[in-house]
Formats: sequence, C-alpha cells, structure tokens
Amino acid sequence: MIDHNLKIQLEKITQELNQIPDVEGNLIVASNGGILHHNLRADVDIKLFGPMSQVISSSSSRLLNSSNQGDMKRVLVESSGGKALFLSLDNVHLIILMQSLANLGLVMVIAKRAADKITELTHDLELITPEISVKEEVHEPEKTVETEEIIEPVKPKMTVEDSEVKVAEKDVEEIEASQKVEETSLTEFEPDISADAKRELEEEVPPIIEDQSSTVEKELEQEETESKVLESVIPTVKPPISFPKLPNKVLVSDDPEERSKLILEIYEAIFLAMTLGAAKIMGTAPARGLTKRFLPYEDCQRLLYSVDLKSNATIDFSQIRKNVEKISLAEREKTFISDFNRMIAIITENYGKVMGYEAFRAMVRPEFQAILQSYGEAMDKLGIKTKIHPEIASLVS
Repeated sequence: MIDHNLKIQLEKITQELNQIPDVEGNLIVASNGGILHHNLRADVDIKLFGPMSQVISSSSSRLLNSSNQGDMKRVLVESSGGKALFLSLDNVHLIILMQSLANLGLVMVIAKRAADKITELTHDLELITPEISVKEEVHEPEKTVETEEIIEPVKPKMTVEDSEVKVAEKDVEEIEASQKVEETSLTEFEPDISADAKRELEEEVPPIIEDQSSTVEKELEQEETESKVLESVIPTVKPPISFPKLPNKVLVSDDPEERSKLILEIYEAIFLAMTLGAAKIMGTAPARGLTKRFLPYEDCQRLLYSVDLKSNATIDFSQIRKNVEKISLAEREKTFISDFNRMIAIITENYGKVMGYEAFRAMVRPEFQAILQSYGEAMDKLGIKTKIHPEIASLVS
C-alpha cells in the first residue's frame, strides 16, 4: 500500500502537467513496477504501465550505453494517435501521455520541473516486491499491483493563455526553441532567443522512438522490431533461476497416472521457459507481478487453489501437485490440457501486450528448443500442441 501523503504530494506536483491542453494524463511508476500515482481515464489498462515503463527505459538505456551516448534521460514515443514521454528518474519513471497536437515544448519544460520535485520526494522510497492476493486477482482486476484504484480527476479545459500554468519568461523562450526543433507537428516560426537558451534547449530534446525507420540504427529504437534486432537490443536481466536439463525424447505411457505426471512435467517446463523470458526482459519483480495478475484463478480453481508465485517469479508447481491429488485420475489428463492451455493463452496475450511477441519469442527460443527436443513427440501424441496458444505452438513446431 502506497503512503497516502505520498499520493497527495505526487498529485500536487503533477497538477501543472494536467492543465496543459491535449495532455491526456500522467503516471508515476516505481522501478519495481508499482503505480505510485496516475490520473488516466478508466478505459486505459493501467496495470500494464509498470512493466512497459521498465521495458522501454531498460531498452533505451542499453541502446544508448552500447553506442557510448551516456545515460538515458527521456524517451519520446510517437504514434499515429499521440505521444508518450518517458522520464527515467532515480527510483521512479514519470510517464506523460498526450495527443498529437500537444505542445511538446511546454510539456518538456514543465515535466522537467516536476521531475526534479518527484526525484527529491522519492529519493528514499523503499521499494517492495509487489504482492497480490487471490481475492484481488479474481474480483478486482482493475487494481494495480501495489496501489488502490485512484478515481480519475476532472481535468480542466483551458488554453495556454487562460491556463493557470505559470511559466517564467525564460521558460517561454525554451518552449519556443523546442517547438522549432519539432519540425513536423508544431507551427514553424522564427523565435528570437539567445545562444545560451538555444544550447540549453538542445539538451532538452529527448531520443525519439519513431514508428517507421529506414535503417537498422533507427529500427533499434522501435518498441517492436524484427527478431534478429530484438535479440541485440532487448536488455537481458539475468534472473535468479536457470533452465534445467531435460530428459531425452520422452515416451508416452499408457498408464493414466504416468501420463498425468508427464503432462505436469511438460507444462512446468513451458511455464518456466515463459517466466525466464519475461524476467530477462523486464526483471524478476515486474515479471512476477505481471504473471500473477493474469493467472485465471477463477476459471482454473482446481489447479490454482492456493497457488502463489515464488520470489523468483516461477509458479509454485508443488502446490499444483497437491491440488492434482484431489482430481480423479480419469479427469486429470483432460483437465490438465484444458486448464493449463487456458493459463498459457491468457499470460501469453498479456506478455505480448507488454513486451511484444517478437521480443518474447527471441528471449524464450533457446528454452523452447530444449522443450521441443525432449517433449516434442510426447506433446504431439498427447494433443498439447494443437490446443496451445499459437505463439507458443510456433516455438515447439
């Protein structure tokens, strides 16, 4: 639970941003993926922003470091429908969503002032691995990993002239210079500014992730790119788990109990490979929170009763095996394939939203090659491949 006083202070700091025309809202996300504050509308999937901010910031930092361009300060993502500005602070990320016509220069100047205050306020913030109860997962899916739902405030409609935003004379000059830099969407004009102001504003321009690129260097800045590029760009965070050595070419027994044990082994290997891929991209804590949020506890009650995720983000299959003992032997095989594939489908869809399917496949391909070599023929005979999510099926085909 986030401290109530902290929420209030963060809300006050971001009020000035909210008053800028065409700004749709902002979020403050802790480095462990928890949402500290947001004022986005209700139809936005808030729970995905924690892992997404981690992926974007980490990817951009890795790219800039590899090219010796220094530490990442800001990332601007532009799309056909709007823009998102990501500012990486000490312990948190500040994310600002805006429409295409938003005054980017004004947003950047005010965002920098807000970022300084947020950094000071969250400098000693204690970050805890997100925890979610089963009850919250089933009945309150709209809540974020660490915080309660925040009612969307009513954002006043106003123009720059009418706004209560107080911008110093120097800031106005900075805004105009920034507008000149953004040649495509802002009105062209010839501001009369000093050399110092120009030099300062050049430092304000963030790295931009464009939708279309003609070179490999620009493709490296895209959120989604070809698998070969993603393997070199997506940051790999070494998780505190490793993939075990699997048995060679497993055979399927005719004994129902042996078949059920084999099916459990196969799905445990699949879920472990998926967890490793997510942890490599976004880190263990965000992967744990994201996976746990989307486990279908209500639809798969017999298998997931009292099942939690371990600290290393893996699903507790020891508890699943205890739950299996309560399922009749005649029902086990059908229940396993049906429920586990439902779990895989839901988790895979949400991994795809956060990381992109190309990035996810690139990270899990070695583990799934091992699964294919070991369990491939058994998965065909048991009918697992035909019912599993297409993105996973493509990895074991």
